[in-house]
Amino acid sequence: MNRIRSLIVAACIAGLAPPIHAAETVAAGGSPLQIVSVERSRTQLTVSVAGTVTPFKMVQLTSQMPGRVERIYGREGDPFAQGYILLALDDSALIAKREAALAAREAAIASMQNAQAQYRREMQSPRSESTAMAPGGMGFPAMFDELVGSQIQDVMGMRDQDAQRYSDVVGVQTAVAQARTSFAQAEANIREIDSRLRDTLSVTPFDGVIDKVYVEEGDTVQPGQPLIDFSQGDLFKVEADLPVHLVRTLAPGMSLPVYLDGKKRRLLAQVYRIHPTADLQRHTIRVELTLPPGTSVTAGQYAELEVTDSGAGMPNQLSIPASAVIEKGGMPLVFSIDANGVARLRVVRLGDEIGNGRIVVLSGVREGDRIINMPPPGLKAGQVVAPPAQSRADISLTQQNG
Repeated sequence: MNRIRSLIVAACIAGLAPPIHAAETVAAGGSPLQIVSVERSRTQLTVSVAGTVTPFKMVQLTSQMPGRVERIYGREGDPFAQGYILLALDDSALIAKREAALAAREAAIASMQNAQAQYRREMQSPRSESTAMAPGGMGFPAMFDELVGSQIQDVMGMRDQDAQRYSDVVGVQTAVAQARTSFAQAEANIREIDSRLRDTLSVTPFDGVIDKVYVEEGDTVQPGQPLIDFSQGDLFKVEADLPVHLVRTLAPGMSLPVYLDGKKRRLLAQVYRIHPTADLQRHTIRVELTLPPGTSVTAGQYAELEVTDSGAGMPNQLSIPASAVIEKGGMPLVFSIDANGVARLRVVRLGDEIGNGRIVVLSGVREGDRIINMPPPGLKAGQVVAPPAQSRADISLTQQNG
């Protein structure tokens, strides 16, 4: 190993090897190692905000009419597809009313047919031209009445044929209109009853699960009384109340890190909706973020989301590549290189990730320390992995003098 160091020093003095900078690759046991320096990086303050997991869609089905609960088709946790019946009220009274309305419609149809027949008869054979409708037929034969009697009646003022004709036509037209009105009323009654019959059924508006059932079979309910809470079961969102200054940097479509199960799970949620107004008392704005489809969560579960406070001034902090950190016994460690080029294990205390694959280190190393990035599995503390620091200084001095 000493011979290898001497060769490296000689090569650098001769100008055959490049100088070693903040990141370098050296050989240790035949395996290349990447050595980086601990640097100060610009960081931004990250704020953790509490949130709640809620279904993406949730609806409360309420009673639309008074009645008795006849049947409940599911309980809490039961899944249902869209269009299925969840609860039914007793509809026997409405069924009876519908049958009466159907009978009224049949009667209206018969009246309308009769009125139309009378109208066609009046148009084809007007009653005003019949002498039997006028007084004083005097027993004349029908033909004589038609030819002479009707004219004598008009001359004597016994009747006005034109007025009689007009009255007859208006009468049959009125009968037809009344029959049609009765039919329309019967149709309207049937539609109204059908609508009320639909109100006796609570139907799923989308695919989901039952969250809560408020009533039991046999209960009497009133309009507006809650019956069932129903929510979408495969898509969830996180709702959180953020300070106004944090919301100004957000926009729909942005992704924010969200932690679940006490920060054991980290995933990215997309900003779905930002409410336009702030709460008058807490001065916060509600933000909704959609979780990835299929995420295993429970409605009402606690969640935390991280939001960057771009307005807060933060000093530069020490940072290292996140890939340089290893864990042993639950403690974060890094391989550092001492002045003699020997690898040493150091326990470090880490902060937040700052992007670009780097993470803040709070203690355990100092600025300018050399550490090994992506240490190979076979690397052990005590191995010589780099030239001594003194030799590096001599090399730099020799290069400057040359």
